[in-house]
Amino acid sequence: MTGSVATMIIEILTGKFDVPSEEVTPSTVLEDVEVDSLALLELSLILEKRLGVSIDEGTLSSAQTVSEAADVIARLGDTAPAAA
Repeated sequence: MTGSVATMIIEILTGKFDVPSEEVTPSTVLEDVEVDSLALLELSLILEKRLGVSIDEGTLSSAQTVSEAADVIARLGDTAPAAA
């Protein structure tokens, strides 16, 4: 799931936040593409809606890489109750 989350984050950054696609890779640090606290909140809300997970404030940080942020979000999805 991490790979698909990373791809989703990159798509959001390039589509919603108009970051040039050549500037965003899984190793890109979010603050390097000017993702500030407001953008992090918006990114979190978009990911919550798309993935059906709850992302607490402070879970994502502009110091994280795209891959690190995706790992955190993927773990949130992994902790959802399993269907019996």
